[in-house]
Amino acid sequence: MYQYRFRFLFIMSFRYILPGLAILTLGRLALLWFVNTDIELDTRVQDLLRALWVGFRFDAKVVAIGFAPLILAGLLSLTSTRLFQKLTKISSWYATVIYALMILGSAINTYYFLAYGNHLDVFLFGLFDDDSQAIMDTLWQSYPLFSGVMATIIIAFFLGHTFCVKYNSNERYQSLSIRSHIMYCMAIAAFVVAYFIVARGSIESLPLKRYHASVSELPLLNATVPNAFMALDWAYSDYQKQEILSSIEEKELREQMFAVLGKPTPFEKTLNNDYLKNNPPHVVITLMEGMGMNMLVEDNKETNDLLGRLRPYFQKEFVFTRFLAGTSATIDSIVMMLFHSDVPTISHSTYSAKSLSDSAVEPYNRAGYQTIFIYGGNAMWRNLSRYLPLQGFDHVYDENTIIDIFPEAKKSAGTWGVADEYTFKLAQEILEKASKPTFIYIMTVTNHSPFYVPDNYQAKPVTASPRLKSRVHGETVEVSTMLKAYQYASDALGGFIEAIDDSPLSERTIIAATGDHHLRFLSKGAQNEIALNYAVPFFLKVPKKILTQTSYYYNPTRIGSHRDIFPTLYHFSLSNSLYSSLGGENLLQKQPVSNYGYNSSVVINSQGVYRLSSPKKLYPWRTLLTNEREAITNSEPNWGRNYQKLQHNFLRFRVNANSEKHALIRPTTTNK
Repeated sequence: MYQYRFRFLFIMSFRYILPGLAILTLGRLALLWFVNTDIELDTRVQDLLRALWVGFRFDAKVVAIGFAPLILAGLLSLTSTRLFQKLTKISSWYATVIYALMILGSAINTYYFLAYGNHLDVFLFGLFDDDSQAIMDTLWQSYPLFSGVMATIIIAFFLGHTFCVKYNSNERYQSLSIRSHIMYCMAIAAFVVAYFIVARGSIESLPLKRYHASVSELPLLNATVPNAFMALDWAYSDYQKQEILSSIEEKELREQMFAVLGKPTPFEKTLNNDYLKNNPPHVVITLMEGMGMNMLVEDNKETNDLLGRLRPYFQKEFVFTRFLAGTSATIDSIVMMLFHSDVPTISHSTYSAKSLSDSAVEPYNRAGYQTIFIYGGNAMWRNLSRYLPLQGFDHVYDENTIIDIFPEAKKSAGTWGVADEYTFKLAQEILEKASKPTFIYIMTVTNHSPFYVPDNYQAKPVTASPRLKSRVHGETVEVSTMLKAYQYASDALGGFIEAIDDSPLSERTIIAATGDHHLRFLSKGAQNEIALNYAVPFFLKVPKKILTQTSYYYNPTRIGSHRDIFPTLYHFSLSNSLYSSLGGENLLQKQPVSNYGYNSSVVINSQGVYRLSSPKKLYPWRTLLTNEREAITNSEPNWGRNYQKLQHNFLRFRVNANSEKHALIRPTTTNK
């Protein structure tokens, strides 16, 4: 009778659900173990208990949903012995698949956390948009894929078949009273309601949702609350939303610009300079893979050289270290810096055929420069080979061009492309042969995981400090190789500057460099290194002849971010030139600067640093690069979000505006 089958289903559901809860809970405990090394959870017991409780609720929700098809099928077959028996025979295999997914999900979430300092998020889908072969090579070399998958299959099979319950189809028919039938029906209804509540995650008016995961002021602890499946669901939702760029009225955009920038348009103009007009310099900006201050603070010439041939230039040229990358990902930083875009997928989305006005290279195009993008990898990455020419670049060169010109570069190639030295050699050759002013934007690749050092490079001494050892998560990265790769990339940049410095190009070439984001695989958990975790250096070498013909003031403690790079370059390379900037400034101007640094996750100013996820809490500076552990009330909590909104709306306006409409917010003056 159905009564026996219901009792069996009830027991079976518990025996299958409990191992699922155990798997997800152990996955969270693994994350908490890593987090504890950074934020000392023993001092935050209440936060930890909340994280465990809410995390358990998310786990119960996912496990209940995962086994819902099996339970529902069991309820529908209660009146059929034959169907119920077939269902119980496949239940152990169903459970095996669910357990395997949970184990894999937990492992992926853990390794993702170690690499990116967060649970699975929207950046994951950016990885899928990357070079798929390179991604697979990186995963294969950096993580125990084969052994992990085999272990997952074995454990899942063991759990699925150990916790199954053998169904005895020879149950005897029992005549029950009407009262007993009613009681069983009520028990079934109660079971269904209880199961629904667990799957919903809450008995309140709203189900268990994303905002419930905020249990602490510490973002890293909050990141451990959702399991892999909840995090993946949120990430996919974010990924879908970021593709929608609806139109916006000019009036609304003007009002927001005035509120954030203090003026209704984004346009600025460089000063008239006869020397620059008659002697336009070459301009080279290099976006260095992984050149983060979170690693560079470890530099020591004698014991841990991270600069190589770049050192003498770092000591005598302009360098800003209180400086933030625009984002924490390469393509995100590229499109934000070049196109004022907060949508990293724009180059390979439905908007990829749209030519955007007011790009960073537009002033150089108007000034008669040839504009070139050089990438050490394959330019089909993120559709750059097609997208960049549409946005004003005359030429896009990648590893194929580099190998054609320097065949030996092929032997140096790693997972993501050729060694940086050959990328710089191509830039040098272009400059030497240039017949007109040339702007070059370089993106390097060597300092990208899996880390490696070209065989022909003789590394200088490197040593991991106690701080660095405490920041590197797990054993997925060989610390010595990581340090040498960082050193090699810096040395290659230094070699390029040295070659230009020893040539006639020296007095007519501006060279700038910055990091695309922090160095990965280093923990972001240190509470006193919030800004440092997102900081990158901004290096600038301006020929002396230009400096004598321009006005400048250098204060290395000034604060800035990627948005300030091009305004600074414009003022030392272009005369009387119109350009657009969302608050970016010439960091070498004699007038005071605003001292704001923007990253999509944090903001720094003269007072301290705050996270956009908790903007009311500002952590005052303790040193130039570290902050106090205790927060104070932020007097300007809305600036970061308002700037973020302005950036997005400016992109919306340009994506949807035709040239005539966009001209409405342009100044009436033109370049002379």
